[in-house]
Amino acid sequence: MNPYLALTVLLLLAGSMFMLPLIPALVELRRKSDASPLNVIQQYAGEIRHFADGFRSYTKELEILLRESQHSKAAVFGTLPDGTDYLVLGRGDEALRLPLREENGLCSLLIATNSDLVLPPDIRFDKDIYAGGQFVGGKKNHYRAILGEKTVHLSTASRVMRWVHAMGEFQADPDCELHGRISSDRSIRLQKPCSFQRLNAPRIEIGQPVETASDAAAGHHTAPASTRRLLHDGDFAIPAGDVFQGNLVVRGTLRVGSGATVRGSVKGDKGVVLEAGVRVEGSLMSANKMQIGPNSIIHGPVIAERQMVIERGTRCGAADQPTTVSAPWIDAQEGVVVFGTLWARELGRVAASS
Repeated sequence: MNPYLALTVLLLLAGSMFMLPLIPALVELRRKSDASPLNVIQQYAGEIRHFADGFRSYTKELEILLRESQHSKAAVFGTLPDGTDYLVLGRGDEALRLPLREENGLCSLLIATNSDLVLPPDIRFDKDIYAGGQFVGGKKNHYRAILGEKTVHLSTASRVMRWVHAMGEFQADPDCELHGRISSDRSIRLQKPCSFQRLNAPRIEIGQPVETASDAAAGHHTAPASTRRLLHDGDFAIPAGDVFQGNLVVRGTLRVGSGATVRGSVKGDKGVVLEAGVRVEGSLMSANKMQIGPNSIIHGPVIAERQMVIERGTRCGAADQPTTVSAPWIDAQEGVVVFGTLWARELGRVAASS
């Protein structure tokens, strides 16, 4: 065979093998038949109350029994079709007198009541709990999940493994460990040194809120008057008391001086440091660590890709403008308030004010 012909055939075969995997992409690039949005099933779209809604549907079989038990004040034991053993209480305080704890300290019953529910201490509940009234847990209890139609109050050193949803307020006393999702339709308050992962409520309070002179201004969001965009190589500092107009991306470390105002959004690739009393009217992002000084106000999303420290008196979002605060590791000092979502993807901690 002619060597030139053999080389040509070899190149054609190699080229065909190279192009073959690209044919679907080239066809799609021309026809764009798959350009419509994905059909996402909304119940799996990240709704923080998804588990609570599912549990409420799961317990519909107990609705009649819950009403009858509430009227008769009697406790009823039974088994659901899927084999789960349950205890329906006519009086929620009756849980203090019943032998819920097994020899290993475990309670393997699903507990439900339409009344206020008060639980004894030192028990591990490995099934979900439903309270139609107020929920008050005993000290050092471990919970799988809780749905409260009113307020939910966890006593000292309690632990939640999956989720809690409270239609009213949610409160956790010191030393609680809150894994998974904690949500409330009204407010969440955590005491130090609680730990958390994902919190969602119209108002999230870390410790006792610290009233500051800037509180009155926290709810007033002035839209940026300029669309200026600035990209800066290296570190960048906004002087104390200055007003920066526009959006800013810094490829080094961004430092914002005390009392400064940013009328726009900012990002620092190597870190972001806000001194005391800073106001950011847009989003605040860091591709590294972030330090937010005391009594600051941030209206937009607050995102750090590594670690975040939020000092006392800081407000993120507003009652009429909820936002998201997220980082793998978050230390939030007492007096911090977040309106919306506070999400520590690895671990969040309630820290004492410095």
